[in-house]
Parts: sequence; structure tokens; C-alpha cells
Amino acid sequence: MRKIYIIISAYNEQENIPLLTEQLQQNFENISFKNYELVFVNDGSKDQTLSVLMEIQKSNPRVIIINQSKNFGHEIAMTAGLNYVVQQNKAIDSDYAVVFMDADLQHPPAIVAEMVQLWEKGNKLILTQRTDNEDKGLRYSILGNTYYWILNFLSDVKIPRNMPDFRLLDKKYVLWINSLNETDRMFRGMLSLVGLQDAHIIPFAAPKRNAGKSKYNFLELYKLAIDSVIQFSIKPLRVATFIGILGCLFSILFLFYSIYISWVHHEPRTGFLTLLSVMIFFCSLIIFFLGIIGEYIGRIHIEVKNRPLYFNEVLKNEKE
Repeated sequence: MRKIYIIISAYNEQENIPLLTEQLQQNFENISFKNYELVFVNDGSKDQTLSVLMEIQKSNPRVIIINQSKNFGHEIAMTAGLNYVVQQNKAIDSDYAVVFMDADLQHPPAIVAEMVQLWEKGNKLILTQRTDNEDKGLRYSILGNTYYWILNFLSDVKIPRNMPDFRLLDKKYVLWINSLNETDRMFRGMLSLVGLQDAHIIPFAAPKRNAGKSKYNFLELYKLAIDSVIQFSIKPLRVATFIGILGCLFSILFLFYSIYISWVHHEPRTGFLTLLSVMIFFCSLIIFFLGIIGEYIGRIHIEVKNRPLYFNEVLKNEKE
């Protein structure tokens, strides 16, 4: 039996949830696929989100509520939903897929039905790409593009721009993602780590929020940017090695320059330039060795994550 699990992260979304649930049901009525669950993860909401969900659940058996004891963040909320799906299907060999979306209605429910239809046709990984965001202005667009440029410059794992956590993952991708045990999680990077070669991309324009306000302020976005780089790259650690090598080369050139102006131009030999070049050399040498230590720390950082060495599937001839 094939089944779709729609995992919806919700934090203070009491006004959006009833409309979201209604629109999802209406869109599923327009397609033939009917076996689905709405898995709401209440991420420690401080408003009436939990009460609203429990009221909806009384009349809608498709609604499943995972209630977090406090606000653990968006990535952990999605992980909780993912773990629920894996546990539900652990004892049975069923075919299923997971759709991730937010509860603020900026991820259009109509696209969920399109994702399901594409999945039925054989697509295993369906991503969305935001072409416009009616809730954000030019400043957000510039900051967003700058963020992705810096992230992809520093990170070993390339993360596509403007691809939110609004996607469908087939069972095999769910199990691959679930095998990553790291505590600091970023689903966009984790999925890029697994591989996006088979992805089908659906472009969409994000509408304005129906109610409430964005949960991400500047500090939250800054923290996300730092975490994104640290989780998937040790390049920042290599900066020290690079600076150390440049400093050593510069100090040697500076030393030759001081000898040149002393012997060719007969400048007074105070020894200041020689002393300065020697100081630069040894300071650069210290930075270089700090960079070497950073390389080892980076290897430890990668090892303790205990990521799988590879992700693959065995393809067999169906006639056998």
C-alpha cells in the first residue's frame, strides 16, 4: 500500500492551520490518491496552536499531532516528523513518501497535489524553487543571494539557491536522510550531501503569509548561516594555513626588500625592517601551524558526525 505523509512544522500558527488543513483536503479531493496523513509537529507553540490541532483532529482522523515539549527549532521539528514516519513503517515493507512544508501557507497546498501525482508517475525526489516572494523585498533578495554565494564558496556541499524545505522525498531518500545522525541539522545541506541528480524541480511564487509573522529575525538567519558553513565544510579552518603561507612569503620578500634598499640605495641600516620581517615570518609560521592543527580538528569534526560513507540502491532486473 502506498502512502503519503505530509510533515508540517508549526510554531505559533493558530490562525493558519485550519485554512491549511482545509486547502490540503480540497486539493487531495481533486486527485485520485487518497491514502495520506497530515503530520503536524507543534514545535512548542506559545499560542493556541495545540488546541486548534486537537480540535481539528476530533473530526479529521488523518491528522496526527507530534507535540514538542518546547521550541527545538524548525530542523528538529522536521526530524521528529521524519522519525515518526520511519517508525510507523519499520515493521512493514510499504511504499511511501514524505512531503515537508511549513504551516504559514507560503508553501502553496496546490503544489502538494502536483507533487503526489509526479510521485505516482515515478519521480522519487521532487524539489521546489522559489521564483518570487511577495512577503520579502529587494533587501531580502540581495541578502539571500549573498548568503548563498558565501555559503557555497565556503562549503564543500553545494546548496541550490531559493530551494526551501518544501519538497517530496521517496522512501529511499527518507531512509538515507534518517541515517545521518548529526545533532546540528540542516535538511537542505543533508539532501545535497545525499545527491540531487534525480530531482524534479517545481517553480513557484511564495504568497504573503495568511497571518502571523516570520519566525526568523536577523540573528536567527545569521546563526543559520554560520551553522550551514560549519556543518558541511572545514574550509574556514584552512584559512589559517593559507594566511600563514602568504605571511611567510611576504616576510621573505620584505626581508629582500630591506636588504635591497640598504645595499643599493644606501639607506641607514637601523635594523628596523629586518626585525619587522623576522617578526612577520615567525608570526606567520605560528598561524601556519595553527592551520595544520585546524586540519586535524576538521577531520575530527567530520568523523564524529558518523555520516555514512555513501548512499546507494541495488537495482535488479524486474523479470528475475
